[in-house]
Amino acid sequence: MSKPGKKQRERARRQRRVERRAAQRSLGTQPNKGAELGTSAADPVRGGASSFIDPALRWHMIKTAPLLGPLGRRCLDDALRQRDVRAFRPRASEIVVRRGRRVVRHTPLLVKTIIVGVKDQDHLDAVVSLPGVAEAVTYTAVDTENEGNIPGLVRRVARLDPQALQRFFNALAEGEIVKPVGVEVGSNVVVMVGPFASFPATVEAILPNDRLKVAVSIFGRPSPVELGIADVTLV
Repeated sequence: MSKPGKKQRERARRQRRVERRAAQRSLGTQPNKGAELGTSAADPVRGGASSFIDPALRWHMIKTAPLLGPLGRRCLDDALRQRDVRAFRPRASEIVVRRGRRVVRHTPLLVKTIIVGVKDQDHLDAVVSLPGVAEAVTYTAVDTENEGNIPGLVRRVARLDPQALQRFFNALAEGEIVKPVGVEVGSNVVVMVGPFASFPATVEAILPNDRLKVAVSIFGRPSPVELGIADVTLV
């Protein structure tokens, strides 16, 4: 018995995706990628709730390896969970249109940096020794611990204030409102599909279900047309 070809497997995958979406629509649910999408391109979308910063833990920042890829990040996240380490990667979000669908894209605020909560110094040392971790973030300070030594500069591991860190995450969650990039009333666009393809237009209204009401310039006169958000591009 011969194996199915590449085109047959692709058709089967597309069919399964169509069936899953139909089942989700029948149940009244939609796929969720990081935040719940509204019903209109104009609806603001609020991100997740603020993260809880346990004041009983010691909070530090660690740097990951420069060449750590997606698989390495997943392995590192699993290792942190196994060692009961609270870990956060602060990020900002925005909605983008991909293949006619709105999806939430997350952008890290701290490059190659993770905020971790540990119990003590031994717990932090165990985290720093994990594969994929380069170092703990440090700062320069004057060595005053040992009396009689010549004063000099040493590197100390930076420790974050839990209350200040909680205020940071609260402000981040409060401001986590994302919306489609550049899609607003008055925007100048160009129609990409249909009989008015390549015609300039102006967005007059943003309708539910990612629909736009635009005024297409035909022979110098505006004509109202309803299009999808993915059917136009910004000028």
